[in-house]
Amino acid sequence: MRKVLCLLGVLWAGVISAAVFERFLDPNVPRDRAILGYLQLEKEGKATSNDLAELAVLLVEKGFPQDGETYLRKALKLDKKNVQARYRLGLVLQRLGRDGAAAREYKKVIKARPGFAEAQFMLGLALERSGHRRAAIKAYAKAYKHNPALADAAKNPLVLDSKLQTQAQLLRYRREVASATLKLQPLDPQAVRQMMLAKPPATPPAAPPAPQPAPPPADKGQSPLPLPPAKGDQVTPEGKASPPPSPSPTPSEDAGATPQRPLLPLGNVSRPLRLRR
Repeated sequence: MRKVLCLLGVLWAGVISAAVFERFLDPNVPRDRAILGYLQLEKEGKATSNDLAELAVLLVEKGFPQDGETYLRKALKLDKKNVQARYRLGLVLQRLGRDGAAAREYKKVIKARPGFAEAQFMLGLALERSGHRRAAIKAYAKAYKHNPALADAAKNPLVLDSKLQTQAQLLRYRREVASATLKLQPLDPQAVRQMMLAKPPATPPAAPPAPQPAPPPADKGQSPLPLPPAKGDQVTPEGKASPPPSPSPTPSEDAGATPQRPLLPLGNVSRPLRLRR
């Protein structure tokens, strides 16, 4: 019974919180107008994971971090691989004082993107506040390896909130010095240089296309129907039409004149015609 009441209380608190922040929205304010636009997209079912993440950021900036957390989790339900949304969820949780939960989100971010220096630094800060000093120092050192500017307080004021920066810098120095001095040399440098200068193997020629099968032979049992004799043709006893006699040239025609061409094309003369019954 207590679990049911607690669940109802959480759901009711979420409804009240949503109603509260919606009452503070002014369409004439650009930020509030953007929030209303993203809310409309969500109501229509057209909001993407990035849309919900942007809505969460706007709500946090307006002073509603709990609602920002809600929409960031909705964004991750739509796309679990949204690294930027997960990183911002860690920031919101850390802002709410939930460093352990924030550290878990940062670890997921780093697993998906190991070179995310900002997530490494925030993981170190969350671990330090949770009492995990050694793990925090390692996270700081990895962050400075990927982005040394994060160790500068002028660019990253959160460095001043940490008491482990000296140890982190020492660990970073040891790792960098070790990697710079303890280098592995090749067994045969000359052979390695020859391998570098070798040309890549030639690409084999493409195989010729497969021959296409020959079309089937035409059926010789069927022959096209004979054409009916035209008017003026003489019919022979065998039933074949003889060509009409050539007309005699008129006196006006010149012997060397070029014969007139037909105005319309004759078409495909080899195509048999069908007789109408």
